Amino acid sequence: MSSWSYQVMRGKAILCETRFKTDLISMHVAWPVEVGPGSPFPITNIPFGIFSTQGSPDRRAGIAIGEYILDLSCLEEEGLFQDTLQHEEISNSWSHNDSGMKKSIFDQASLNNFAALPPATRSAIRNKIIEILQNEHSKLFSDPAFNHAAFHKQSNAQMHLSMQIGDFTDFMCSRTHGDNCSRLAGIPEGLPASFYAFPTAYNGRSSSLIISGIPVHRPSGMLRVPSSNDFEFGPTRRMDYELELGFFVSKPVEFGKMIKSADEAKEHIFGFVLMNDWSARDIQFAEMTPLGPFNGKGSATTISPWVVTLDALREVEIVTSDDVARERMAELPLHLRHDSVEQTWSINVEVALKREGYEKAVTLARSDLKDLYWSPAQMLAHQASPGCGLRTGDLLGTGTISSPVSESSGISSLGCLHEMTTAGTKPFLMSNGDAVTWLEDGDEVVMTGRVVRSDGSIIGFGECRGVLESPLAGWSSL
Repeated sequence: MSSWSYQVMRGKAILCETRFKTDLISMHVAWPVEVGPGSPFPITNIPFGIFSTQGSPDRRAGIAIGEYILDLSCLEEEGLFQDTLQHEEISNSWSHNDSGMKKSIFDQASLNNFAALPPATRSAIRNKIIEILQNEHSKLFSDPAFNHAAFHKQSNAQMHLSMQIGDFTDFMCSRTHGDNCSRLAGIPEGLPASFYAFPTAYNGRSSSLIISGIPVHRPSGMLRVPSSNDFEFGPTRRMDYELELGFFVSKPVEFGKMIKSADEAKEHIFGFVLMNDWSARDIQFAEMTPLGPFNGKGSATTISPWVVTLDALREVEIVTSDDVARERMAELPLHLRHDSVEQTWSINVEVALKREGYEKAVTLARSDLKDLYWSPAQMLAHQASPGCGLRTGDLLGTGTISSPVSESSGISSLGCLHEMTTAGTKPFLMSNGDAVTWLEDGDEVVMTGRVVRSDGSIIGFGECRGVLESPLAGWSSL
């Protein structure tokens, strides 16, 4: 037995030492934790996620560092966050459960308890984690049993959705994407005036949100029969991806209340994940007359497992790069207005395609969050403006991130195939010489994201990947 103590949480004993005995782990992670040069998870990142292991199937919170996961429930149980969590400011967030026991923040199947804490408290916990990892003499590196219990190789763990997600809204906030799609829909003047007045969005299905790595079946729906006004039910022939970022609500907004400004709205953002909003274009466009997207966008939305917090992104918080958005900022209603120059974040996102026979995925496009017309904070403030209320864990999507200028030959700056192929009429020539029009069964879509800090170091988001499989039983593969 090790000398470290155990506490009773949520009415049961949480034995990290038992996890050590049962998990298939044989390493003792030495100080400092090795982080390879290409790793998206250096100590300057500290993204949060939910994981389980074969020996310990209970889901709990961890952070990614190099190729490892650090089990935060073990650190919490050992009392390493005790001073921070006993602060008066969080007495309403971190209280007692029905049995009178103190609630756990990290021995949970979601990050909602942690995300609901005040931003200053979350920052203090993140700083404490960094302090522990940097201290050669901390218990984490001086007690072998504790070390074995707390560290897990990412390759030996299963990742899960990081939040308990109540509501899901997806926006369309890229001027480039909106102009392209409007013209492809036969509107030569491009975006309508409403795009410039407020962030546009649709309410999605939280039941369709899945974690990276889960395959997606080619969806079926109502399709317009060519050259007629008739419809038929069948598998989509125009399956697409959308390269997006998602962000989670931290501090809730009470029903009947609204957020006063876009600057204030940033206080309600927990962090970002990569997001692939799978889109069946023929189903989508068949049903968008006269209302809006429904089943064409409702089959699946894949998100990455690690939440990159605003603390990790402070160095890349900048003014929007869209000159029209900057010029019109002062004309907006107060709740949509940024007075600060720190309006959005420069987050580079990339999408790649791995097709049958490919040794590795081929990059299709790169774009950047900073190029959106509307910032994430403006999206959140607009979502709350009717007084609907927002809950911790609600997910908002940025919409397709398309940037104005292509980076190089064979690599686009547009965030979906619909744009890249001019609605499927002009196949896109990839950098490997192959052409792509729509996704085929067996294709794997891989999305990544990163930020470049002032010293040139990289912070990454990991991967958001999914394989498109054939339609469910009853429909043949196309």
